[in-house]
Amino acid sequence: AASAAGYKKAVLAPFMVVAGDHANNDMADETDPDSWAAKFVAAGFEVTCLLQGLGQNVAVDEIYVSHVDDAIAKL
Repeated sequence: AASAAGYKKAVLAPFMVVAGDHANNDMADETDPDSWAAKFVAAGFEVTCLLQGLGQNVAVDEIYVSHVDDAIAKL
């Protein structure tokens, strides 16, 4: 679909709190033919992988802490 839409570049980022083994191996490992990065490269895309989890985003951290505070207040 991305190729059919005319895109030439792909930016891959994990939608997880921590970018760990799963992000490194299953998303970003261009030497693993089953990874997302390898599949995009094989399809002719220029690929950039951002290996930062959502927990490294200050705005997401603030939302997370706010939800924890709300949960504690309901105890």
